Amino acid sequence: MTTSTALMITFTTAEGKADAFAAILERALPLIEAETGTTVWLAGRSVTEPSTFYLVDVFASPEAQKAHMVDAAAALILGEGTELLAQPPVVSPLSVVAVKNGA
Repeated sequence: MTTSTALMITFTTAEGKADAFAAILERALPLIEAETGTTVWLAGRSVTEPSTFYLVDVFASPEAQKAHMVDAAAALILGEGTELLAQPPVVSPLSVVAVKNGA
């Protein structure tokens, strides 16, 4: 497998703000699709804790990750989305061990 760089970001929304945050993630998808260096992007909402969201991003290179973090999708999520959060997002760098249909 090719070496990839990845992130898992956990977002916890304030009370009553989860649906609005989910809508921002949906709006971000077309922006992500335009990013050639982002090879996998998965946005998920916890079934047991509906105010908790997870993003998993896999990038073609460290340079692609850096570009992604200042691109339009990150600006949207971290801009409009930040005001909906109960706490700052938790960013966890990942080393990709295995992936299907992606990087």
